[in-house]
Amino acid sequence: MTGRPGGVLPDGSGRGARLRDPSFLVITAAGFAATVAQILLLRELLVLFYGNEMSTALVLAGWLLWTALGSALAAGFAGRRPPREGTLALLLSLQALGVPALVLCVRGVRWLLGIPLGELAPTGTMLLVCLTMPVLFCPVAGALFGSCWAYQRSRDAASSGRGPLAIYLGEALGAAAGGIAFYFVMLRLATALGTAIAVALLLLAVAGWVVWRYGGRSHRVPIGIPWAVVTLAVVAMAFARGDLEMRSRRWQWGEHLAAVRDTPFHNIAVLEEREQVTVFTNGLWLWTRPDPATAELAVHPALLQHPHPRRVLLLGGGVAGQVAEALQHPSLERLESVELDPELISVSESFLDSVARESLREGRVEILSGDAGTFLGRGDATYDVILMSVGDPINAQMNRFYTEEFFDLVRQRLRPGGIFTFSVPGGGDMVGPSHARFLGSLDRTLRQIFPEVRVLPGERARFFAARAEGELVLNPTLLAARIRERDLELVHLREDTLQDLMSPLRLDYMEAVLGELGENRVNRQFSPVCYYHGTLLWAAQWHPALAGWIEEAAAIRPLHLFLGIGALGVLLNLFFWLGRPRYRAAVGVSVMLQGGWGMVLQVVLILSFQILAGFAYLQLALIIAFFMAGLAAGTLAVKKGDRHRNWRRKRKRSACPRIWLVGVQAGIAALPLVLLVFLSPVGAGLRAALSPAAASWIFTAVSFVAGVLGGSHFSLAALASTAAGAQLERAGGYLYAIDLAGAAGGALAAGLFLLPLYGVASTLVLLSLLALVSLVTLLRRVPAREGAGPPLH
Repeated sequence: MTGRPGGVLPDGSGRGARLRDPSFLVITAAGFAATVAQILLLRELLVLFYGNEMSTALVLAGWLLWTALGSALAAGFAGRRPPREGTLALLLSLQALGVPALVLCVRGVRWLLGIPLGELAPTGTMLLVCLTMPVLFCPVAGALFGSCWAYQRSRDAASSGRGPLAIYLGEALGAAAGGIAFYFVMLRLATALGTAIAVALLLLAVAGWVVWRYGGRSHRVPIGIPWAVVTLAVVAMAFARGDLEMRSRRWQWGEHLAAVRDTPFHNIAVLEEREQVTVFTNGLWLWTRPDPATAELAVHPALLQHPHPRRVLLLGGGVAGQVAEALQHPSLERLESVELDPELISVSESFLDSVARESLREGRVEILSGDAGTFLGRGDATYDVILMSVGDPINAQMNRFYTEEFFDLVRQRLRPGGIFTFSVPGGGDMVGPSHARFLGSLDRTLRQIFPEVRVLPGERARFFAARAEGELVLNPTLLAARIRERDLELVHLREDTLQDLMSPLRLDYMEAVLGELGENRVNRQFSPVCYYHGTLLWAAQWHPALAGWIEEAAAIRPLHLFLGIGALGVLLNLFFWLGRPRYRAAVGVSVMLQGGWGMVLQVVLILSFQILAGFAYLQLALIIAFFMAGLAAGTLAVKKGDRHRNWRRKRKRSACPRIWLVGVQAGIAALPLVLLVFLSPVGAGLRAALSPAAASWIFTAVSFVAGVLGGSHFSLAALASTAAGAQLERAGGYLYAIDLAGAAGGALAAGLFLLPLYGVASTLVLLSLLALVSLVTLLRRVPAREGAGPPLH
């Protein structure tokens, strides 16, 4: 490779080659940008699709598939013509343009496709957006990896002291740095669009340096022109970022947007039209002021159930007017209101009327910031009435407030005669089968904890639960008398309203609907039934046959699923163990399964942390960052081992990577079981003792270990595959594409099938089982005639 920039020095030492080779810097910058862009896209889509985990699974699948396509195409082209430095600079410039384009295009989707505020997007729209939006960024990112791998291999690796594994290492290091920088710096100092523009400028600076340093006179002009055009466009965005930020936010929320803020917990948007103020969090409607009818129905039916409510706890809804309503009850001595996000209170207060603001500062009121589950689990105060208004259980984050474990915490904090209430979408006066199953699962879950439960039907089905039998009052006349005794100034809740709400016909109808369902699954923390029902409703919108298929799949018990996977594993191993050796194919299958394993485990970590701590809007940056840091650490360990261990002898070079690959595969099989112990009842005491910060770092550490296993697995697979005769120039790009394709399948399987139907525990067991199947395929010895490729350090 003489005559090309970055070759060996005249003395043959290779000193300074590291400065002469741009591929490591290029792929590190690309990895940095890829992580930031992925986090930004996920956060923006959480706002568009209301925190729906199915949209997260879809966008991850689309992201990975488009990246895999780009990597495979680059690997194919590299086999015919090795890429030059100008190719890397051009791809990096295109990637730079894609980062702000992602943010702007996602914000424009609501306006472009006419998605109404506060309503779930049609299923076809969700599929279209999640699977096509990554095309703005991912094919170029994948092509950069394949091109950098081929570029690095086309150089004299022996003289430069580096090899293609440095590309995988560089991308992982850059990706880890991107997640950490986003978590600790970007989120706190810049808006999403400002972050995207800053990352784009960083990429363009690296691309410009490559053009200037490596382009040569014949290549600087054809590569420099597109680089200059993209740079001018991004610089123009930077100067106009304030106006562009507000304009793009109005694409999201319309012309009545008054304020918007990204916090570690939510995206908060405030809309103001005439005298009415509406607040959305993560795209979901939270409250509207003034709306006295909703506030009265949320508070007074529950407080009227208790003869003398002295101490009341509000879980959410404090800034929605419920505090002012509760303070009307003369027996009330203390009211505590818990909100997860302190910035929600500060943002909302400036838009509240004077009565609502004064009620929050009243002497009997204390506003607390924190997670409702953590608050209930760690305190010892008890209450006469607990009202919950945290949001509907349409995703895993909200589902955690409607589980058997959470209801048990509520029961422990109720005084004798205490009342607990919440409302969910009720389906109106005629409840359909899907909605009936949803309400039935909540009813059964409540009855696991509370001896008396009643459901009032309507557009909002209101659940009442009492700590003892006979405590609930469903006599409208008695409740109306309590309204008069307490001299409550109510407009919308009167005796005729109560007669309608508690009509015996309506109550009997709801009891009959719930009774006809038979056995309903109990909603638990790590077996989120409401997540399943959300998936079912989503599928029914897409096609009734799909919803029917999901219902049939849900009838398959986990044991039967495991037996089926075991049978498929036996067939797969017979294919690899009988007949001629297919070791390289076995490595490819292992890489694909490991890619799916890593993605499913990340989804499980994010979901489990969200269940335990109540938020994942910020944590996903740490989980992704430390997974990528683990990839870098695992790759570096293999890279150093390839250089320093005696793998260069033909026999050992073909044997050692294979042996170590088997060992890493065993670790991949074991890690899900370790996590399962922590998330099982055995680890309940440890989980209860953890603060949200401690839980955050435990999940981050598990993500790092998973990354170490994944990085070392990919690197050893590349070594073993090339030692078995694969063409080194193409091995990295193709294995990377296979890895990403497996990860895309894992994202879809986790979000749309495994977690909704089987929960966290069964998913972890399944991951371990698949890893064991792959382990057995790798045990067959590689025949010597397959040869051994060159070292891959």
